[in-house]
Amino acid sequence: MAFSLKLKLKPISITWPKWTFLARLRAFPWKSLPRMILRKLLALILSLLFLAISLLFLGYSGVQILTNSMGVDATVSDLSSLPNTPVGKYRLVYEGAGVYQGAVDKDGKVYDHIYYVYPAWPSQASPDYGQAIKVWPTQRPYVAALEMTGRGWIVAIFFLIIGLVMFEFFLLAWTIH
Repeated sequence: MAFSLKLKLKPISITWPKWTFLARLRAFPWKSLPRMILRKLLALILSLLFLAISLLFLGYSGVQILTNSMGVDATVSDLSSLPNTPVGKYRLVYEGAGVYQGAVDKDGKVYDHIYYVYPAWPSQASPDYGQAIKVWPTQRPYVAALEMTGRGWIVAIFFLIIGLVMFEFFLLAWTIH
């Protein structure tokens, strides 16, 4: 009697585990790649735009509110213009944006390199010599602004709110997906 042994052999196939890079690369939806890149680029552009706008509005309202609530009285003693910075083929003129540099006279002492923030709503567009202004901080002044009236406070608080809303839009721009 002959004894025979039959073995069933399976063909050996090499498979990659699902956690490898190649498996993930094969499973990636390549048709949606341009759409994902466009969304990330749009999120970056919008967030930078909203951040710049929010910093401008928050900076102006912050300086106006700080100098008028915690500042001390001084007078404009000297004005000098900030340098016109070339940006490509254009020139960035600070005076057109409402930022001036000069000196103030506070209690008989002259402080140099003070930045004036204008326009002061509703009537002043630039500082004048001998004009009464408020400076902040009190020990070593750094920024100056005109004393605000009722409408000036309304504008400063409105700019503060707009700046906070634009900062929120900056944060929300990263939720584009």
